[in-house]
Amino acid sequence: MSILYALLVCLPALTLAQQFHIYPYDQNAATGFSHADFNHDGVFDRSELDHIFRDIDANRDGSVSFREYSDSVNYHGHDAHTTHVLHAMFDAYDVNNDDVVNHHDFDLFFSLADNNGDNLLERNEFIHYVATIFEIADNA
Repeated sequence: MSILYALLVCLPALTLAQQFHIYPYDQNAATGFSHADFNHDGVFDRSELDHIFRDIDANRDGSVSFREYSDSVNYHGHDAHTTHVLHAMFDAYDVNNDDVVNHHDFDLFFSLADNNGDNLLERNEFIHYVATIFEIADNA
């Protein structure tokens, strides 16, 4: 079940990259990190994750519906394969199948991705985690 929570890490990387292609996994995870690390300090922190969440949460109700997520994915103009993978990944993010991703889901993702428990995702943690998830999603 933790792999389902882990897929949540892909949300910021995938929704921000313009013409994202899922392979090579590590290079695309690095690109995702560059887009997600807004202040360019070499770490992805909770405030940056919250910023991405707010951008996708179009109606500002504190949760991301499939429609909001899909609109964000489609807005960034991905190729058909990547769009399909991204849409399929929403189901993994939505742990309780209520058709929304909320802050609780983000908290679970962040704790799973944070290998050293310092409440920050260093570049190498982010890339390793996201690349692994890309590979799993691409081969599912």
